[in-house]
Amino acid sequence: MFTGIIEALGKVERLTSKGKDLVIAINAGKMDLSDVKLGDSIAVNGVCLTVVTLGASTFSADVSAESLVHTDIRNYSPGTLVNLEKALTLNTRLGGHLVSGHVDAIGEVLSIYQEGRAWRY
Repeated sequence: MFTGIIEALGKVERLTSKGKDLVIAINAGKMDLSDVKLGDSIAVNGVCLTVVTLGASTFSADVSAESLVHTDIRNYSPGTLVNLEKALTLNTRLGGHLVSGHVDAIGEVLSIYQEGRAWRY
C-alpha cells in the first residue's frame, strides 16, 4: 500500500528485455534506500514494483508483460524521470490517501475542467 505522496524523483538508467518481460534499473535520486531490502515494493509512477537488486542509490525491478500492457512503462527509455514512493509500513504517517499501486487498466483523458474552463480532447 502507498499514500500516493511522491517521495523523490528518480531516473530510468537502463531497460533490459527478459523474454516478454523487462528489467528496469532506476537511480533513486534523493530517496533514502538505506531501509529498503530485496523484495520490498517501490511505486514507480504509481506502479508497484518489487526490488530485485539494490545499490546505494539505485534499484532494479522486474516488470511483467502484463504490467507493460497496462502501464506506460513500455514507453520509458533511459533518462525518463519517474516519481518514487516506498511502500507503507505500520508506523508510516498517512499524509495522503491509501492506494494499492496495482494497475488494472489505462484510461484516456477526454476533458479537463479548471477555473471555469473546459478542454476537450
